[in-house]
Amino acid sequence: MKKGFWRPISIFALLLVLMACGDTYYYEPVQEYIPAETVTEYVPAREGQGQQEIQSDYYPQIAEPEQIELPAHYADIFSSGRTRGEYLEDLDYLYDTLAANFPFFGVIYRSLGVDMHALYQGARQYIETRRDIYSDQQFADIIDRRFISHARGTGHFNMLSGDFLRLHLQVFSNQIALGSNQFIYFLDELDNPATRAFHGLTDADFQPPPPGEESFVFATTSDNIETRILEPGRIAYVNILQMNHATMELDNEKLQNFYRYIAGFDHLIVDIRQNGGGDSRFFPALVMAPNIAEPLDYHFYMLLMEGEHNRRLLAPWFERWWDGLTPYPVFEPIHDDLLDRLTHLNADDAVQLDSYWTWRSAIRPTHYGRPLFGGKIWLLTSSANFSASEQAAAIAKQTGFATLVGETTGGDGIGINPLVVALPNTGVVVRYSSVYGTDPLGRNNQEFGTDPHFFNRPRRNALQTTLELISEGNY
Repeated sequence: MKKGFWRPISIFALLLVLMACGDTYYYEPVQEYIPAETVTEYVPAREGQGQQEIQSDYYPQIAEPEQIELPAHYADIFSSGRTRGEYLEDLDYLYDTLAANFPFFGVIYRSLGVDMHALYQGARQYIETRRDIYSDQQFADIIDRRFISHARGTGHFNMLSGDFLRLHLQVFSNQIALGSNQFIYFLDELDNPATRAFHGLTDADFQPPPPGEESFVFATTSDNIETRILEPGRIAYVNILQMNHATMELDNEKLQNFYRYIAGFDHLIVDIRQNGGGDSRFFPALVMAPNIAEPLDYHFYMLLMEGEHNRRLLAPWFERWWDGLTPYPVFEPIHDDLLDRLTHLNADDAVQLDSYWTWRSAIRPTHYGRPLFGGKIWLLTSSANFSASEQAAAIAKQTGFATLVGETTGGDGIGINPLVVALPNTGVVVRYSSVYGTDPLGRNNQEFGTDPHFFNRPRRNALQTTLELISEGNY
């Protein structure tokens, strides 16, 4: 394996959950011959399938917190050793940061019927009247249960703790070691006494690997890829469970050998219905690049609120500087010509947004003019697709790489690394997507996801629908 193959930094990629050419052409796939006519898995069809209507009839106003008379026990010291004021200050800090930097309050309301401003006020009142808070962890649970969790992860908005937080620290330190000094801002946000104390972090958690090296431990085995032959010589199938950074080298070898084995087949069905995301380099590098003859161009738009927190953590995206050979995108002020092009941009959201960047990129073939598999590619999607797997669906559809079958995806695949916020007193860490990603018409990717070319047929799942389309020649 050639780990150096994966070293170039994809600064535009989402490395959230957080790769190698096999030398042999021999491949022995799982001998699991499943005739198309015997596939028996059924799922109900989605209701209301088709293009979602854009709604902008209501947008919750982000008002200043109401001035209320504080109770006499405002400065009481809780069992945790903190005052009521310290906990309220942390909640206010979180909300104020979101109101100035997080562009998804309107999306959350339209998608979930949840008014985040009202929830914040309710959580604040709860803390103001709470008899006791026993620990900082209990405070974290309160704001998560009464405020954060109601967003249901929209815009990657959730609390970071435990191994998940340490994984983010590892990602940031690795990027710094590989030359992306922009991630110093992310580590600086987390490297403070309160966060260290609350999460039990030590110097070792912030220590990057030696320059030019990665501290990731690559897996030695992988069950991430399932391959089948559905019809000998004609229809092949691969299921990708996760876009897992740790297994990319092994998965790449297995996939490339499988592509060579099925080179003469007519159809390849790629199933990502169970895939919730991961490393956004996975799909372009392991699925698209080996199977295209010429570069495939695509573009999306990323819009941003210029709050202080966004400006501080994303300074390179505003300052026209770069590390080595990796240029950073540069956010520019939104102008009328752009708004004229983004005909489906929600008007209420647009008034909050200040800057934009046009993400233009291309998937370049591993072997120019010689794709390993040159037949028809189908991509099975579901509402579980999020982040990197949603991005895969969006790129595959826009470039025409694959025909999508299944359900509208879950969204939030067009963006950059979610930002982190450390609360000043407790050290609780929250993350959020700063970028409001849209398709070329301005439809927000988090709100609308990516529609398939063919929705599931009645009483058929995506695989069954695809097999019927193939048998009918409807492609």
